[in-house]
Amino acid sequence: MCTGIQIKTTGGDPIYARTMEFSSPLNSAVLVIPAGHLFKAIDIDGNPTAVTQGKTQRGITITTGVTALAWVSKYAITGINGMAREVIADGINSEGLAVGSFYHNGYAEYMKIAPADLKFSLSSVDVPAWLLSNYTTVAEVKIYIKNLKINTGAPNVNGKQGITYPLHYNIHDAQGNALVIECIKGELKIYDNPKGVLTNNPTFDWHQTNLRNYVNLSPVDKSVDTTDIATSTKKDTITALGLGSGLLGLPGDFTPPSRFIRAIAFTQSVFPFEKPLDAVTQAFHILSSFDIPKGVSRSGIDEKGEPICDTTLWTSAADLKNKIYYFHSRNNRTVRMVDLGKWTFTPQSKITSYDIIDKQEVVQINSKSALAPLN
Repeated sequence: MCTGIQIKTTGGDPIYARTMEFSSPLNSAVLVIPAGHLFKAIDIDGNPTAVTQGKTQRGITITTGVTALAWVSKYAITGINGMAREVIADGINSEGLAVGSFYHNGYAEYMKIAPADLKFSLSSVDVPAWLLSNYTTVAEVKIYIKNLKINTGAPNVNGKQGITYPLHYNIHDAQGNALVIECIKGELKIYDNPKGVLTNNPTFDWHQTNLRNYVNLSPVDKSVDTTDIATSTKKDTITALGLGSGLLGLPGDFTPPSRFIRAIAFTQSVFPFEKPLDAVTQAFHILSSFDIPKGVSRSGIDEKGEPICDTTLWTSAADLKNKIYYFHSRNNRTVRMVDLGKWTFTPQSKITSYDIIDKQEVVQINSKSALAPLN
């Protein structure tokens, strides 16, 4: 389960943010990837493709994948990976494009690809890196995504064939445009996403229709005037017991449809901030309402007899105008960030990995902490 949102500053600059939930550790780290990095997609056997290199008539070296796509990134990328690999689960590039993978179990169904075309395909977990490597805006993605071939490969784990990850994708750009890409019954579905919200099952168009069941919701508290039916005169006013009555009926559970409605309600109700950092903080506040404590969402028992629990592993937010990627982990609420716009790259720069640090940092206040006595 994951929840993705977009809010904007008073100037209209977008902040894209999301949670990442899973029932087992993803071994995530923060990656910084320079432009010029060679990516090797996962083939249908679960292995990174081998590559061949040749030169065009102009002497330009071209890298080609043998069993799946291989490509050289045009843009620098930062984001959070999964499975301790060069797999971007969520990230941004140096042009302000953001891409996130969201679980879509039971609905994502990838293409049947002819053997001769497999070298032009990539796995579902490769899609974010491919998009971030090559494109700068939602408009560009719309044009070029139509030819994308997603195979059924998954990274091998401990020498064993991995399980195909059923995913759909949330894409945002620095102009505030947003797009959802799904693969349903082997066919790509591309949806504009004007509100910028995405969760999980079922399909995105279903969620859009379901919004119509909640048109009564409002951030404004409500009261009711009672009327004498015979004379049509007002008798008295019934007020709510407390604040928040305008959102009475807002679903509060962790199912994808409920989280989608809640995310729409919150993102469309909050006041915008002028400063991007304040808007980022607002996004983290919103996503705190979607944070899943371990134990409250259980889906069965594992082979060790332990409950399988979906829980929030990390939360991120991205200032797309300024190319800054913020994040905190489940057990460490201290917000860290990578300023991709100010990152120093050299021609020798390689991909680098940074620990998320999942241990809470606590600042102790003592007698020397106070700046001034209380008057």
